[in-house]
Formats: sequence, C-alpha cells, structure tokens
Amino acid sequence: MTSVFASGEAGHHVVNELPLEPVMFGVIAIIVFLALLGLLWSFRNTLALDPVEHHSDAPGQDGSAGSQH
Repeated sequence: MTSVFASGEAGHHVVNELPLEPVMFGVIAIIVFLALLGLLWSFRNTLALDPVEHHSDAPGQDGSAGSQH
C-alpha cells in the first residue's frame, strides 16, 4: 500500500504554469483600477459645464402668473 502512495507523489508535476509571477497580477490589477479611476475623475463636474440650462418652462411651477392657489 505504501508503494501506491509513493508512486503518486513521485508523479507530481506542474500542469499549468502561470505566465507571470503571482505578484504581477496584483500590480496589473492596481494599474488598471487606477487608470479607470483617472477616467472617472476626468468627468467630474461635467454637468456644471453643460451649456443647456435644465429648468422647467411649465407655467405655474414657480408660483408666478398662471398658478391658481
């Protein structure tokens, strides 16, 4: 029975090697997340720069003429 276990350990080999060191996957992930954060940061305050003012033109909404209170 011990020869079965010994032969199982002797045949152990690496099936799939990683293309990079494991630390590099974390480094690449951080770089990608920082690039996405930079993209998100570049769009901050863009609604304030919208040339079209967003207000309601419906009569009676601001309490002016046309409201029947």
